[in-house]
Amino acid sequence: RLGRQLKDVEINDAPVFILGHWRGGTTLLHNTLSQDNRFGYITYLNGMFPHSFLKSRFFAFLAGSIMPSTRPMDNMKIDINSPQEEEVALLPVSGHSVYNMWVAPQKHMETWKRYGMERDEDWVKGYKLLLKQATLNFKGKPLVLKNPPNTVRIPLLLELFPNAKFVFICRNPYKVYASTYKLYRDVLAFFQFQDEDESEIDKGIFEIYRQMMDKYENDKKMIPEGRLIEIKFEDFVKDKMGGLKKIYEELDLGNFEAKREMYERYFESLKGYKKNKLNQAENVIQKVNEEWGRYFDRFGYEREGVPDLNNTESA
Repeated sequence: RLGRQLKDVEINDAPVFILGHWRGGTTLLHNTLSQDNRFGYITYLNGMFPHSFLKSRFFAFLAGSIMPSTRPMDNMKIDINSPQEEEVALLPVSGHSVYNMWVAPQKHMETWKRYGMERDEDWVKGYKLLLKQATLNFKGKPLVLKNPPNTVRIPLLLELFPNAKFVFICRNPYKVYASTYKLYRDVLAFFQFQDEDESEIDKGIFEIYRQMMDKYENDKKMIPEGRLIEIKFEDFVKDKMGGLKKIYEELDLGNFEAKREMYERYFESLKGYKKNKLNQAENVIQKVNEEWGRYFDRFGYEREGVPDLNNTESA
């Protein structure tokens, strides 16, 4: 019914892309910025029923009745209209997605390479269709988009959207590892059609993080001045309003003060939220230090379990 209309949709060429590793704070930032009614985004309903969500009340009812009220990996509240990341939605939209690596994990790294590290035209075609759907759904508004694999796609995103803006969010590597491992163990196993050896899970987590952070560091130089801001998850959690004001000002997203009261109401509604507890065993600290040591300095975090060479007693 909407084929011709969808084909003619022009995606606003200045979307805001939220970049960063899984479990690094991207969802909190996405949910927050999506409160601004000047933006559109991919919804859960869009992701679950991409071929019918614009017209079918039945599928909206079905999705609402079967969805959990919180995300299993972090207890954040969700409903059919909550923001969703594009890579999840691409599975039913086109079948071409990095997240095939979690459905068929025996080809974990092969899939990551094809759809993440390399340019894949099937992925591009599906992505354009998905963003057209979201643009039509939100009547032409610029989109705020959160998709961790996009962290390695900066050249492609700038090609598709020359005026795109970017927010990169990082988090303490120990927390990223613990939370990502919990994601694999407690959530993703539900979707897998194949078993994956636990040692291979570890290898994948460490290697993909390295590739993602290194490619981001190299490619971010392509982003014009004034269109990228980097923030730390911990700083944002401590001062959300200050963090938002900085994002609005540095990326020129409009008058933040006009949105302050709206954001204050939103944060008030989140009171009582409890994060999942993460285990951080000593052997994990050592492993993360070995695998991701250089990123502590890059992002400004202190490593644990490392002797202080300036302390003669520890030496």
